[in-house]
Amino acid sequence: MRTYQILALSLLSSLSTLPEAQTQNNDINYFLKVSGIHKTKFHPKKARNGKLLVTELDDNREILLNLRRILLQRAENNWSHLYRYNWEFGKIQRPRRWDEFPCPLNGTKSPQTPTSVDKLRPGDIDVIAAIGDSLTAGNGAISETIVDIATEYRGVAFSGGGVADWRTILTLPNILKVFNPRLYGFSTQDSVAVDHHAYLNIAEPMIMSRDLVYQVQVLIQRMRRDPRIDMHMHWKLLTIFVGNNDICSDMCHHDNLWNFLQQHEQDLRKAFTLLRDNVPRLVVNLIPAPNMVDTLRRMQNIPLICQAVHSAGCHCVFSQTYSKTYLRTISKFITRWQKIDEYVASLPEFYTDEFVILYQSFTANVSLPVQPNGDTDLRFMASDCFHFSQLGHAAVANQLWNNMLQPPGQKESRFREPFERFVCPTEQRPYIATYKNSFS
Repeated sequence: MRTYQILALSLLSSLSTLPEAQTQNNDINYFLKVSGIHKTKFHPKKARNGKLLVTELDDNREILLNLRRILLQRAENNWSHLYRYNWEFGKIQRPRRWDEFPCPLNGTKSPQTPTSVDKLRPGDIDVIAAIGDSLTAGNGAISETIVDIATEYRGVAFSGGGVADWRTILTLPNILKVFNPRLYGFSTQDSVAVDHHAYLNIAEPMIMSRDLVYQVQVLIQRMRRDPRIDMHMHWKLLTIFVGNNDICSDMCHHDNLWNFLQQHEQDLRKAFTLLRDNVPRLVVNLIPAPNMVDTLRRMQNIPLICQAVHSAGCHCVFSQTYSKTYLRTISKFITRWQKIDEYVASLPEFYTDEFVILYQSFTANVSLPVQPNGDTDLRFMASDCFHFSQLGHAAVANQLWNNMLQPPGQKESRFREPFERFVCPTEQRPYIATYKNSFS
């Protein structure tokens, strides 16, 4: 239950960091209108059933934005201690030598820019972007306490972070930079989404499925206004990872879960239609939300503070009042949520020469790694046992990369150490895997 995200609305102020455009596009009311959102007076009961609410409370979003910047500054001032703490507990990726990159680079970039998504090699990606919630924003990736979870370590985030390189910070952009050193769009330091260094990682904490259309509108405008992006010539890769907050904190506030699922499908269709019609040469990675009943609820021997955070932050799954029957029911609905992702991604209307949605299924049935004694391996988790540590982001980036090269129906979902299994393009399979180039 909530008003429409203050965090999401703050994205609009990011437009001030880019070149001037038409006045109407700088107007918050314009973006609200094109996203189908209407401002109302705040009332808690109106937040049920996924109703979109923009209220007078959202007018104070600058206060929250400044608080997030203060937390970033606090983390920067405390960086050495935080890094040592996470290193000691194995939550930091162990560095690799410069010559240890697992893949040969021959044939990984096309001699000429391809004109079809089915002929796209890793080195052909020119621009990278990310949409999502706090997991994509990198919240708490280098944390010691619960307070640190509010800090956005965007530069190390698995799908949109680009600080350092693959040897010390494995992310999808840092992998693709090896194949195309001119890759653009990744976050170059830890920041909030409205700041310049966030670039095209516009993920915001607390984002839900219903916010997708809004985020897509902002991303399109940010791309159009960036002079380094050639909208018609550059190949772009966008990773979308939403649904965690829908499942954790919104699902149980719906009177009809079938309507809840139907709304998610509509959100996806609208967002993908906008992307297809406004962003030429775009590949979309769609990552499904994991089934919290089968993952987080099965964690073994986690700290009491993590249990408390799960109960508060993911109360639709972790309340002690829920029966086994209820949990089985919501588990089935989460699976149906994932199937909607897969179904919409497969629709012919979203598969053209210049546009495709790739359903990267590794999170759908993933199991968290365990120690030899059966306890959950918390090295991959931040201090709240929900968000990813830097090591966790590296592991997720590795698995996302693997899925991008694995054919539909043959994608692995195991959560493991970075580089334990790192798939490479081959002469037989040099392309980012689509349905046509996998089975034609």
